[in-house]
Amino acid sequence: MLDDATSLPPFTRVLRVARTGSTNTDLREAATADPGAWPHLSVLVADTQDAGRGRAGRSWETAPGTALTASVLLRPRVPPGRLPWLTLLAGLAVQRAAAELAGARTGLKWPNDVLVLDAGEEVDGWGADRKVAGILAEALPPAEPPAAPPPSAGSPRSARPGSAAVVLGIGVNVAQSPDQLPVPWATSLRLAGTTPGAEELLSAVGRHLADLLGRWEAAEGDARAAGLADDVARVCVTLGRPVRAELPGGIEVTGTATALDDDGHLVLRTAAGEQRTVRAGDVRHVRAD
Repeated sequence: MLDDATSLPPFTRVLRVARTGSTNTDLREAATADPGAWPHLSVLVADTQDAGRGRAGRSWETAPGTALTASVLLRPRVPPGRLPWLTLLAGLAVQRAAAELAGARTGLKWPNDVLVLDAGEEVDGWGADRKVAGILAEALPPAEPPAAPPPSAGSPRSARPGSAAVVLGIGVNVAQSPDQLPVPWATSLRLAGTTPGAEELLSAVGRHLADLLGRWEAAEGDARAAGLADDVARVCVTLGRPVRAELPGGIEVTGTATALDDDGHLVLRTAAGEQRTVRAGDVRHVRAD
């Protein structure tokens, strides 16, 4: 059963489904087939999904009514080279929404996880922190020229020829009990102390995301000039910690995470004093020697 909501600010279109394999897959296919039907800040929400996808092709599923599983279609007006910041900005929006509604101490683990801090015993790669949400950003092919005249200035932002479009998958553990969590390093907002409604949480995430995107676009995608790089760094608990980065191709690098570069990549200082930039890969928090 499909349901188009008439309003859920700041989203321009909300489509709800009871069950799906993956909201990212469904929205990517729908927006590719009919770009005009999916303007900027459209969202597809599922009550449950059974073939969700995370980074590195990992799959996961959610029981009905226990999580926020949604994908947002974004058409950011920034240079394509700035798009890597989207994952971090989405993580910041979810982190702020979770802290606001659950009252828990939260932070970001580079590049795409939201954590509840000091939530349990030490777990390898995560310490005492627990993952409560994850982000998956996937770029769409450039838009084809429209068959009709472009929309007026007052209508929702639609596809433009050659413009970038990104499907942003957001998964937040909301109401899971301990036995419903898939891995030892996961938690839920319920276990952190509060269980917000999925609609309330989605609205809060959307509000923070729209605000961050507005600031980012106003600075033409320069997150540092917009003050967003500092905002992310303040809540990124990866910074200042010893980490092990597992890079594509099986390469492993260890060092201390010292900064985010101008494109949002993670900068490490190795034990030999070398500076390494991590652009993609899994990062695990490790104990200091």
